[in-house]
Amino acid sequence: MQMRTKIVGAIVLIGVIWTGAGPAWAGSKVLTGIGDYSTETIRPEDAGTPMSDAGAGGASQSFDTSEAYIRPDGPRPACGGLLPGVPEYGWWYGCSPTAGGMMVGYWDGRPGFGNLYDGNAGVWGGSGASGTKSMVASTAHIVAGDQNGYTYGDWHNSTSYPNHEANPDCIADFMHTVNGGSYTDDIAEGLEAYCQWDKPGTAVNESYQATASFEDVAFWGTAGHAFDYLDFKAEIDAGRPVILDLIAYLPISHRWAGHSVVAYGYQDNMFEVKVPIGGGGDVDLLVGGFAVMDTWSNGTGQSDWYDWDGAILYPTIDGDGVEWWPFVELLGASWTARNDWMVMDAVSLEVVPEPATLALLALGGLVILRRRRRL
Repeated sequence: MQMRTKIVGAIVLIGVIWTGAGPAWAGSKVLTGIGDYSTETIRPEDAGTPMSDAGAGGASQSFDTSEAYIRPDGPRPACGGLLPGVPEYGWWYGCSPTAGGMMVGYWDGRPGFGNLYDGNAGVWGGSGASGTKSMVASTAHIVAGDQNGYTYGDWHNSTSYPNHEANPDCIADFMHTVNGGSYTDDIAEGLEAYCQWDKPGTAVNESYQATASFEDVAFWGTAGHAFDYLDFKAEIDAGRPVILDLIAYLPISHRWAGHSVVAYGYQDNMFEVKVPIGGGGDVDLLVGGFAVMDTWSNGTGQSDWYDWDGAILYPTIDGDGVEWWPFVELLGASWTARNDWMVMDAVSLEVVPEPATLALLALGGLVILRRRRRL
């Protein structure tokens, strides 16, 4: 299987080339009939209502982009964990660079990483010229998009910035984002390169040793290790939030789409979902949930799945305001007629702290917040 996936705007559009590994299910939308990615964009404001045939769902609230919202540090149920201190950013010239910005913001807030961003990465705001918005997508990136005929920025050269490609200055540039779209295999490389980059003209050296990894979730019938729920839990337990790239089939526009989100917690056996498989059948799965920063809004109704009994299942907002989605792995199966996201691949990030803090960090690790399950 060879896959080249592009995230466009708030959404990722994909192309799949089937090379004969594993069965090509007759009823599968994944393995057959998918062309190259489209340049259509679903904007974040369009995601404020459920994207489904029925057009109905849970209530939605628009995201206040005036400042970041850091989730409460309250404990989580047993068999689960939640990483504190992950800032929530609103969509800004692409979901992948926005998700990457939240990852940088998390690491910048930990001991030993305070110079990863020159400023307070826990506050979302500014513009292309200042603040955390400039970290995600800069003025040069935005202007290049305008001058090259795009709405949501471009990392290529432009009239005003003829040397832009050689001088990337934001996460969207390092991820090679064009018009809000990023190829998934550029996300990890770009995030790693940004963390290793020292921004000229600042009072501190922002360059850190960093390693970002990218792993696919395998299709049924394919061999080799694949990122799964257990791997995801291990990342959270190790104190590392994860960018999850998700895909869904949008029946209204008859196309494949996807989205990059930041996952920063888990809870076992949280959702009962029904997943159709090739040939017209389906399977009932009991799956874990992941705490999500979706870049769209802090309300519900952005996505939905089918429950075991066929009822519509929406994201869960718990008593602490944490939004939870089911961790449904990409099974090489077909989809329901609704906007049900499945995990396609994952990007994790490891940053090496400044030498002076290594001894301090060795004395105690990050505490994953837990508690007993509420009845």
